Amino acid sequence: MQQVDSRRWYALGVILLPTLLISLNTYMIQVALPLMQNDLNASFSEAQLIVTGFSLGLAVALIISGKLGDIYGRRRMLIIGVSGFTIMAVLGGLTSDPALLIVIRIVQGMAAALIQPQVLSTLQVSYLPKEKGLVFGIYGAMIGIGFAFGFILGGTIVNWNPFDLGWRTVFFFNVPFGLLVLLLMPIVPETRAEQTHSIDWTGSILLLTGLFLLIYPLSEGQKQGWPLWISGCLIIALFMLFTFIWVENRKGKQGNCPLVDLYIFRHRTFSVGLATVLVLYLGMFSFFFVLSYYMQFGVHYNVQDTSLVFLAIGIGFFLTSLISSRMVRRWRMSVLKIGALMMGCSSLLLIWELNVDATHLLGVRNILILLIYGFGLGMATTPLVNVTLSSVPARITGTGSGLITTFMYLANSLGVALIGILFSSSLKHSLLEADLADYVRAFSISLTAIGGLAFTGFVCLCFMRERK
Repeated sequence: MQQVDSRRWYALGVILLPTLLISLNTYMIQVALPLMQNDLNASFSEAQLIVTGFSLGLAVALIISGKLGDIYGRRRMLIIGVSGFTIMAVLGGLTSDPALLIVIRIVQGMAAALIQPQVLSTLQVSYLPKEKGLVFGIYGAMIGIGFAFGFILGGTIVNWNPFDLGWRTVFFFNVPFGLLVLLLMPIVPETRAEQTHSIDWTGSILLLTGLFLLIYPLSEGQKQGWPLWISGCLIIALFMLFTFIWVENRKGKQGNCPLVDLYIFRHRTFSVGLATVLVLYLGMFSFFFVLSYYMQFGVHYNVQDTSLVFLAIGIGFFLTSLISSRMVRRWRMSVLKIGALMMGCSSLLLIWELNVDATHLLGVRNILILLIYGFGLGMATTPLVNVTLSSVPARITGTGSGLITTFMYLANSLGVALIGILFSSSLKHSLLEADLADYVRAFSISLTAIGGLAFTGFVCLCFMRERK
């Protein structure tokens, strides 16, 4: 019989608050990024790395952090993760060096990676089966709230500008909540896995190095004129990633404990679902990135007005995410396919609307288009994890869910890097020298690629087998 702690409901808020902070942090940074770049006199590629560094650190460390919690204790890892996240928030708010801020964001991402698996594992083992539906529903709501209101919260506190801190408030905002979590952490029960396996450090180092050498050159290449070392890094990155696959495959055949059990990719629904996660999240995160730059540099919206535009997407996402599971039970994969089509079509509709009126993004028609994008995003992405894992055996569900989350954050890094290259190269001038026509052209070209990614996601969904 499962043993449960009598204080588990008091602990629930303490366990879930870090998840809300990470979700809010992801989107608050997006809306404040152009202001950050301006104030720090950072290059466009450095601004990209402020976003991608966090996602890259999180994506790579996430793979091993679950095992660290299993071995050393989930509450202990949660304390280390929240402490690191909070300390990096303080340092991020204090620094005036863009290069140092990038390093801080990478470390903050790695700290966030220590948090997420411990939250999920603690929820899984600390509550009775009949309670888990409610608990995981609240967990999903925390992520949805972070997405829906992270932009508007970021815009509001930066516009409020307490103590004349400007964009630094989006970092300092995390500090009191991080300290509160640490203060209340004793009521969270300590748990460990009954059976643990050693950590695959060889695979971890290969994956970490390979992904870093892939993302960093893509962000720096255009700024430096694509020198030879960029190509060298990309070649080495591909070599290390292929070596990682070979090492993991060999360990799996020898019966050792690989970082990633490649057996999971034999399940077609999972493999296609993972590809769908990658392309949809590539489009989503890159859309947020270029939309923020278009509004603040192209049409000179302030941070508050920028966040209001994002609010339309957030509300659409939040509303459909609440009912998407019920919709899937009734209409199955059609819900996800329609959602992907809505994302693609609204991206193309926005291009048409920009050529009619490029400056009034808070107009009714533009808000409706962004609301439709949010509806589609909620329909396509919210049920995607469960659908992707539906064919995976229970014994490797943890590996599958970890890979999905890793791919989400990897898509953030790749999307911002790749679409950022497309956006900046289409401007033909620097961010400050480009006029409105330059921004409309660059944003339209980027939206075409973003819409194409959504339609690619639709095609992937057509190849996914529905679970009978």
